[in-house]
Amino acid sequence: MTKPIAVLGTDGAIPASFGRPTAAAFEATGANTGNLAFQYAAFHRVLGDERVTLPFSFDPEAVRERFRLVCVPAANFLYSGFDLGELATRLEATRLPLLVLGLGAQAFKDIGEVRLKPGTERLLHLFRERCARIMLRGRHTAAVLERHGVRNFEVLGCPSNFINPDPALGESIAARLRAAAPERIAFAPTFYPYNAASERAILDEIGAARLTDLVAQDPLGAIAAARGEDEAAAPWLAERAGFLTAMEPEERARWLSSLRAWFSAEAWLEAYQRSDAVIGTRIHGAALGWQAGRPALVVSYDLRTEELAETMGLPFVKAAALPPGGALAALAEGAAERAPAYDARRRDLAARLVALLGEHGVAPGAPLARLAAGEAPPAALPEVRAAASAPAPRPGPWGFLEQYNRHRVAGWVAAHGPQAPRVSVRFDGREIGQVVPSVPRPEIGRHAWAFEVPVPPEALARDVVRVEAIFAETGQPLRNSPVVTSLAVDGADKVLKGRGGYLFLRNDSNGVLDQVTGRRVLSAEELARWEDFLRGLDAAAASRAARVVYLVAPNKECVLAEHLPEEVVVSETRPVRQIQALAARLDLRATRLIYPLEALRRAAPAFATYPKGDSHWSDYGAAVALAALYEAIGLPRDATEEEGAFRTEYRNADLLSKLGGACVEEQPVRTRRPAAILDHDNGVLNTGRRRALRPGRREGAEGGRLLILHDSFGEWLIPSLAERFAATTAIWNASLGADLLEEVEPELIVIERAERFLIVPPRFG
Repeated sequence: MTKPIAVLGTDGAIPASFGRPTAAAFEATGANTGNLAFQYAAFHRVLGDERVTLPFSFDPEAVRERFRLVCVPAANFLYSGFDLGELATRLEATRLPLLVLGLGAQAFKDIGEVRLKPGTERLLHLFRERCARIMLRGRHTAAVLERHGVRNFEVLGCPSNFINPDPALGESIAARLRAAAPERIAFAPTFYPYNAASERAILDEIGAARLTDLVAQDPLGAIAAARGEDEAAAPWLAERAGFLTAMEPEERARWLSSLRAWFSAEAWLEAYQRSDAVIGTRIHGAALGWQAGRPALVVSYDLRTEELAETMGLPFVKAAALPPGGALAALAEGAAERAPAYDARRRDLAARLVALLGEHGVAPGAPLARLAAGEAPPAALPEVRAAASAPAPRPGPWGFLEQYNRHRVAGWVAAHGPQAPRVSVRFDGREIGQVVPSVPRPEIGRHAWAFEVPVPPEALARDVVRVEAIFAETGQPLRNSPVVTSLAVDGADKVLKGRGGYLFLRNDSNGVLDQVTGRRVLSAEELARWEDFLRGLDAAAASRAARVVYLVAPNKECVLAEHLPEEVVVSETRPVRQIQALAARLDLRATRLIYPLEALRRAAPAFATYPKGDSHWSDYGAAVALAALYEAIGLPRDATEEEGAFRTEYRNADLLSKLGGACVEEQPVRTRRPAAILDHDNGVLNTGRRRALRPGRREGAEGGRLLILHDSFGEWLIPSLAERFAATTAIWNASLGADLLEEVEPELIVIERAERFLIVPPRFG
């Protein structure tokens, strides 16, 4: 039996989107609902063989076992701001051939802007090696590939061009335009600040009486606004919504009543049925209008938009060449000019795509094959409409990894039917066992079962392991998987049970309980070494006009002292107080020490700053510490770190994991993930790890070059800081060398250190 094809991404819809938080549904689209258009086309129109969607977090070994080829419906992967090394690594590890559909380059005015990061360049060369030919979006992308020595490609546009199965689509659009001028018009803008003037001119020309839909594709704030989530949309509307931001509140509210977003390509196409035409500075906002059988105009503001419209034969005009009040005329002229030639052009593109699929051993979907042959669909109604009434495919099984220790790995799974899916458990990539869950979990659902896999003694070769629980058939991970955890002997001896169910450290190598009770203080020699470090660091920073903030992450035992056992009393003579007094005496010029103990103790009670079962702070606790850090360096607090920006989820808890039972508990989790991009990671675990990051937001950074030295608590801080600084170098270490300052030339140095580690003085020089 021939193995199926794995298709990365969705099938053009986000299952049960109505019940998902907006951020989760939006992230599932790939952070742009326009992706649903080409994913729908690839899955339902282009491919004819048996196929299964695959998340980008797929397990390479499981994919290799189950599938024969991986199809990548691509977007503008070739962009200077992306480093797609992780995707390259996963695809490479499958050792399977690849089929890449619609690869594009992202540039504004000149293709020379595209300078690929190492990971993206590696992915491109993997495409060259694993693809018979790569389907490209346009001629500008082709120039990028040629510059990188890749020549096995063909320019065929985007799969979304083949959604509507009518071979006379262009002819029918021309007839519609001849019959009547458009009266009801949808507008799909970018909402980018630099397009504010031109997009406002188009909106004014359309007018409120003619506007049917104001289409939102991204960012998250736009989608939230379209869903009526006023509070979540407020920051975007206030600062980054282009022409909407420039409006007075009353006028903005009138236009927002027309704002729409869809989590299904078919629903989007259906919505366009009530419009006579579509204008878009978004390529897929306009292209889906054309596929819905409506005249459409692409107003291109960059090369990526222009090359797609050009390749597919859609009407387009450059934004810079469109005079105010000229959009409707350009729509009529462009559609009248392009529509008659569109059908022959699309038939040629379809035939060439069928040939490209054949080179990969893939059968074309029936709609694509008929377009290539110029044949009308067999049904009276176009398939794109008929498909809307068909039941959506059900999502696959789901589950959760709850427990992992030296004896067992356990959790639960759920499915839509009575057949439980098989689960595979792995330690550091090696399978330790498979099981079909069989113990009912009725509190989770009708078809839900618990599983348990015993840990064989030979799997305990390392104290710290990467534990994975995946569905054996698809390679898809259960939620909370993978997790890196310690399976050291006598873990329970390191846990102190406090009041109210709170757990604390004990018998650790730093003697945290001795520290907090004042039994372990810094000696005169240790304080002298601290003084040498602070003086040397301060002088070096001052000579470079840099600032230093030393952030001490308070012990959980000090923040939640009221939950300690009665016999454990926190002392004010502990090491951190000694170092605070030392820093005050030294009259440091460039260095400030902060210890946000009181801020964490006073934090709002709605969320825990430290989970009951973990020794580290929570996402919310980290946000409180970040606020103190921002105040120290003069940056405003990020609104997405306020109390209302968190939700509760089950997450790992390191102290719970030492007790042999469930290893997860409910914790506050940030709703929005910081937009930081990882450019380099040396792969070292813990001490010695070095990373280079930069912001992923278009708005740019508020700070310059940041150097942060940190321990495990810093992992919560780094993404948020990297989002706000132009360049961030993060190093897991406590000591600092002068040569590192010369190399990085930081404008700000942040040193984060857990309070219990202060008994080991760092070194400078």
